[in-house]
Amino acid sequence: MKHNALDYLQLRVLSFYREALMLKEGRMPAPRMCILYPTYACNHNCAGCDYREINRAGKSLTRAEFDHTIRELLALGIRSVEFCGGGEPTLHPYLAKAMDKFIENRIAFGLLTNGTNLLDEIQTRLVESGSYCRVSVEAGSREVFDSYKQPRGRKAGFAVVMKNIEDLVAMRKARRTDSKLQISYKYSLDMNNYEDALRAVELAHKLRVDSIQFKCIRNVPSEIKDPEIIRKLREQFDAVRTDYPGLRIADNLEKSYLRSCRCWLSALQLTVDPYGDVYICCYYRHRMERHKLGNLFTRSLRDIWYSEEHWHKISQIETADCNKYDCRFHYYNELMHDLIVEDTGQLRFI
Repeated sequence: MKHNALDYLQLRVLSFYREALMLKEGRMPAPRMCILYPTYACNHNCAGCDYREINRAGKSLTRAEFDHTIRELLALGIRSVEFCGGGEPTLHPYLAKAMDKFIENRIAFGLLTNGTNLLDEIQTRLVESGSYCRVSVEAGSREVFDSYKQPRGRKAGFAVVMKNIEDLVAMRKARRTDSKLQISYKYSLDMNNYEDALRAVELAHKLRVDSIQFKCIRNVPSEIKDPEIIRKLREQFDAVRTDYPGLRIADNLEKSYLRSCRCWLSALQLTVDPYGDVYICCYYRHRMERHKLGNLFTRSLRDIWYSEEHWHKISQIETADCNKYDCRFHYYNELMHDLIVEDTGQLRFI
């Protein structure tokens, strides 16, 4: 099987060696990535969604606010952006134009979407210039999709999502043989939908996506806490891998933890929501005030980022709160602490 970005996911943080050294020395680096929420509006009402209450207001960036946000991000020096939510990013009418602005400035971008509104103009930009598109389906059948996703109308239904994935795969094949776009079927597991997982693998294979990615939802009432369910899921995924050799089945089912250090690498990225609020990371939902760094509509992003308050907020991050989630920064922080702070990797040598 040809290598793709998932093969290097655990190693990406090593490319941040210089930034990690700066943080160790008490100097703030520019973030490389922004997680950008264009809107809190959504046309699904997912059973496991942690944003259901916030999404009721449906706040979106205005076009002027979106332009301002992009200018601030470019001035800060970001090199990549992920459009996600929060709400459903493709519902924002300015999304395609925003992609154009990042393309013009050679900023890499990816999209995390529920797949309901993958218009041709968005698909074209993804195929020609995008890095990845992860479609959150959370089901392998229409029945489970309807009960879990609770779509608001037929235009947000299962058939629409399947058709849009098919069209995106077909466009990539027909238009750009050199496209770098990775297309993934994303499946967040909880007690409401885990029994539909194997059907999703078969469906992902039929759709000819590059991968299907399973991850457990944490810190919600429906979280899977029975280790026997996790064990059976892992066995099932292992058993079917040989049946679908062209499909990468990525299952991250184990609970992750920070053990030997607090989160000290948060400054490698930032999160911006539709109100223009800037957060330490995307897991801010239940610690919004403690994780909020400022608002880029009332203060420049550069001032926010390089402020003493930013350093203070990082120093106050509660590890117990971080450990409520499965965050890839758990591994990143532990690895870089070992390699750089403890210097076990001796990375100053080649």
